[in-house]
Amino acid sequence: MEYDHASFNTWKYRHYFEFDFFKSDKNISIRCTLCIGRKLLSTSKNSTSNLSKHLDPPTEMTAVATTSTSTRQTSDGPTPAKQIKLDIRATGLSAAELKKLVAAYIVENMLPISTVDSESFRRIVGKIPTKSGVKLPQRKSFVGYLEREYDKMNSNFKATLEEAEFVSTTADIWTVNNKSFMGVTVHWINSTLQCNKAALACKRIKGSHIYDVIGAEIEEIHSSYGLQDKVVATVMDNASNFPKAFRVYQPCHLESESENEEGDDEEPTFTDVIEALSTTSGDAQFSLPQHYRCASHTINLISTSDVDKHLNSCADTKAAYRSSIAKCSALWTKGSRSTLASEQCLNEREYQFLKEYCAVMKPLTVALDILQRDECTYGALLPTLTSLMSKTLMHHIVCYRPSRLDAVLDSQEGLLAAATCPKFKLRWLRDECRRLLLQLTTLMCPKCQPAKCFFSAEKEVTDYLRSDYELEILNQFPNLKKMYMKYNSPTPSSAPVERLFSLGGLVLSPKGTDCLIEGLRSFC
Repeated sequence: MEYDHASFNTWKYRHYFEFDFFKSDKNISIRCTLCIGRKLLSTSKNSTSNLSKHLDPPTEMTAVATTSTSTRQTSDGPTPAKQIKLDIRATGLSAAELKKLVAAYIVENMLPISTVDSESFRRIVGKIPTKSGVKLPQRKSFVGYLEREYDKMNSNFKATLEEAEFVSTTADIWTVNNKSFMGVTVHWINSTLQCNKAALACKRIKGSHIYDVIGAEIEEIHSSYGLQDKVVATVMDNASNFPKAFRVYQPCHLESESENEEGDDEEPTFTDVIEALSTTSGDAQFSLPQHYRCASHTINLISTSDVDKHLNSCADTKAAYRSSIAKCSALWTKGSRSTLASEQCLNEREYQFLKEYCAVMKPLTVALDILQRDECTYGALLPTLTSLMSKTLMHHIVCYRPSRLDAVLDSQEGLLAAATCPKFKLRWLRDECRRLLLQLTTLMCPKCQPAKCFFSAEKEVTDYLRSDYELEILNQFPNLKKMYMKYNSPTPSSAPVERLFSLGGLVLSPKGTDCLIEGLRSFC
């Protein structure tokens, strides 16, 4: 064969290559055994120059030749390995590690505890390398393990909350399958100025959602974690029964906004007079923190109810608004059902109206996205609303129902929250408002030295306003840092507790049992 006469066959480095096939009458294909993936090379039958270049630089060829020579010299004994073998044997898991992994899988995916008794699941777990004698416990033992881990986690969580000086909560009630649940989340800023959050409860409540039931449940949840004197505010939506609970159980009996200012969102509340009279003496047994209305819910009311009334009140926009929305609703309803839906086209006037409608409403949607972010603090509320009010036509829409935002725009807490936030400070205010807020911030600044309190506070505020806009700059101003941690611990929206309820669909199904409902409380 021609292969027998090829120069490759007599080359001294031939043992690092393998013949593959004849490429042509003059060339052959060779595979390099030293390359990852056994690289395919082409060389002449009568020359090995391409293969020699592949082994460049020369120092590598020398090392290869030396290794080859030494290997041949030790042919009497066992051939040494060309590469060091790695010990890739997996270390077996202990019983504690195995239970921890399985518990994390069940809790994160909201699976029933009976999963550990499933034969198929146990076969999967059996494929995991474990130490001798380690097995996954049965359901009864695993429930006890989860309860112990929950108690340990709860103790650590309470210890963390004890270190927090100021906290805020969000709360809401969710009804599904004729059962009502109250969800509560807690938010705080630690000493490193990091925002933290956690779920406090998702518990079953019975009876009507009247103010005294709501107040008692919130107070019980706060007291169970020792938060009575730490909660700055509780953020809830604008339903009439929520503000009433906080107004009735207000510790200082502060004058609050009128209960009827959110008339379009209210639902009639019926109270048993005999029951109310019998429990009047117990109203003073506890008190609730200040109530903040959910800004996202307020903006949503403006974008729906108020905008609808505003457009229907003007003869120029009423016809175009009604016809455009009616056709859009029909298209949304029939778009996935009928092939004839596309025939209901918009005319030029309706199309132009919708185009302008989207342009006007866009600032509202942007504001909602900002206020519902995870890291959004209460200090962002007033600057966002101020920017929203300055947008084209938005001022007229908001002013159609000024009472919606009056309490928020005049909020002293909101002003202080924004002023102590370095990225806002006083830049978003007009000159006359800046002077008033500067005086307020100076007066509210904690007094460390009574004899020099005013002048030291004034100097600290002045130096702060001249400083940079990074959040870490607050570490140089301890009094303002404390104010920031207090007034920015609340969230402007109750979106966190609504996200908590988004997990409820995994557990609170129509077939859900009381055990699963109690499990949801533990999983929080």
